[in-house]
Amino acid sequence: MFGFLNIWKPVGPSSYDVIRRVRRCVGRKVKVGHAGTLDPLAEGVLVVCIGKATRLAGVVQSWPKRYITLARLGAVSTTDDAEGEITETDPSSAPPAGQVEQVIEQFVGTIQQVPPAFSAAKVAGQRAYKLARAGKNPDLAAKEVTVYSLEIIEYNYPHLRLAVNCAGGTYIRSLVRDIGSELGVGGYCEKIIRESIGPFKTDRAVKIDDINADNIGRLLIDPIEAVPSAARITVTDAQVRELIHGRPVADPRPAAGTHLPDLPLFGAIDSAGRVIGLLRPDPESGQLRPIRIFIEQ
Repeated sequence: MFGFLNIWKPVGPSSYDVIRRVRRCVGRKVKVGHAGTLDPLAEGVLVVCIGKATRLAGVVQSWPKRYITLARLGAVSTTDDAEGEITETDPSSAPPAGQVEQVIEQFVGTIQQVPPAFSAAKVAGQRAYKLARAGKNPDLAAKEVTVYSLEIIEYNYPHLRLAVNCAGGTYIRSLVRDIGSELGVGGYCEKIIRESIGPFKTDRAVKIDDINADNIGRLLIDPIEAVPSAARITVTDAQVRELIHGRPVADPRPAAGTHLPDLPLFGAIDSAGRVIGLLRPDPESGQLRPIRIFIEQ
């Protein structure tokens, strides 16, 4: 089995609960993983990788993501969401809509963000949430994340509904926490919905209860979906044989200056449209070097 499942994760189960459910359908010998976790409180698109598609998880995670979140202002949470211990900040007045718009603009672009204490981020080799659950205060360093856009869908204090388009690695809980802090009233996430990861969208997502051992093969999405169309390169049968042996091949793209993008990674596709592997351009030799190959000789 080689492909993806676009699963709608409901509120409640963890991403690993979903993985365990899928493993029961495919058997223990088949690798199963996910391309970007969702908190138990969050719902929405969870891309599950089956078989060799687990080696494409990083490619899927690099796609832009879209979230809808309902923020609760005027209070803070130990987990930055509704599952934590809530403390009301009791602000003297609600921030006006104009101030909210100005503050939100500050969080668009490349920003520094500290992950939530209750997260899978690592501190000295340990998961932050394990330290937090043990009563310790994990010292998490800020990291650089990218927010492409922030849109106010509705603002009716203390609730603020936002649409977020961002790059992988962005914590929506941290974003809401920091927006609330900048407004001077605090904030946490009451609800998070992931609407898409690149081409994997809600309209193609299947419910976990609708997946079983008999139909899971028919529900698999072709692994080609992980590779952006602009990054797909068709290679010849002779080049496929070279790639299988780990040897670089000549770049079949037109010369520089054409419409093709200058990308760090490409997907090699054979004449039948199958994903052969991932290739990285070598600027010195002008060739494409294999970094992951998914078929055998």
